[in-house]
Amino acid sequence: MRGTAAVTVMVGLNIVIAAILGFTAALCVGASMGMRGNRPMSWLAVALAMGSVQTLVMTFGGGGGLEIVAAAMLAPPAYLCAGQAIRALAPRPGSSLPVTVVVLGLSATALTLQAIGAPYFYQALAVQLGCTTAVIDAMVQMIRRAQWGVLDSVIVVLLAALVAFCAVRVPLLLTLFGPEVTFTSFRQSWMETALLSVSGLLVPPIIFLLLARTVSDTLAIYQRQSERDGLTGLLNRRAFDTTAETALGAGGAVILCDIDNFKQVNDRFGHEAGDDVICTLAALLAESGYAAGRIGGEEFALLLPGRTAAEAVALADSIRARFNSTVHPVLSGNEWLSASFGVSHCAPGESPRAAFRRADVALYEAKEAGRNRVSAFSPAPEQTTVSSSRVAA
Repeated sequence: MRGTAAVTVMVGLNIVIAAILGFTAALCVGASMGMRGNRPMSWLAVALAMGSVQTLVMTFGGGGGLEIVAAAMLAPPAYLCAGQAIRALAPRPGSSLPVTVVVLGLSATALTLQAIGAPYFYQALAVQLGCTTAVIDAMVQMIRRAQWGVLDSVIVVLLAALVAFCAVRVPLLLTLFGPEVTFTSFRQSWMETALLSVSGLLVPPIIFLLLARTVSDTLAIYQRQSERDGLTGLLNRRAFDTTAETALGAGGAVILCDIDNFKQVNDRFGHEAGDDVICTLAALLAESGYAAGRIGGEEFALLLPGRTAAEAVALADSIRARFNSTVHPVLSGNEWLSASFGVSHCAPGESPRAAFRRADVALYEAKEAGRNRVSAFSPAPEQTTVSSSRVAA
């Protein structure tokens, strides 16, 4: 009676696990579609679906060859898909072809051994080698991409435990049962029950933590996209204004800049060339290390917390000179790109908007003075101006 009750409990538990995995797979499919084909979600959906099917086969397969086939076809590929989900979290995921070939090759080997009636031990060896290879790859990918917060650290620890679990399964099988063990005797042994219990403790948390990591990364991407200009990658106007309120709370300096005669560049060479020019200046601003934003078509701004207007003028003139020395393919030999800059100090506690209004006045003065120069706002009638005599495009 006790054995029958235990079997009933195990069957019920497996059905619950399969249902949870299947339901979560469906959620991942829906989330992937809602996120325009999110690749990590898609891979997790496939891994969860395979896990759900294998659990059902193990529950109702009757202990025959169907369970062996399911293990070979589903277990290693499921781990491989989980690893692919981790790989897809990277902005530029590396090639997965070598590990894919190895894992699928081992699955095919296990199926071939089962088809020719080879001893179960060798079939299990191929399956476990495939699982171990896939899990090691998943762990390596996670370590490479980990940001080493609590979530990533827990995932890596659990993956390491799963690697150890997969690696010791075959040696235990060989030591306790010998190479002539049959699937039925092993399937009904206390060791297999224990191993399935360990697997049930390790795999679901890993999957759900990977799901949490995927959601977290996806939300971070969407947040970045909502705060960044699509062309240049700099802060957009809304995000830049928000950043300015915090960054300049203790004072500093601001820089406004505008590409000179930009309309002529678009009219003469087309919008593609114009976009290239915009990205050229944006890259120089980003290299400064300060918060940079694109606040208009060809208008940009920099925040310099804790810096004086004189330091801002020096930085602005350095950027101006570098941009002015840029040789663009569409320009002739006597034409050069140029930009004008306006600088203003921002007092502690002062609204950044007031500082930007003054910088805008200085920028207007730089334009009026001939462009390709830096002008610093001053309450005096005349402003400090750094200029260049090079002819702009």
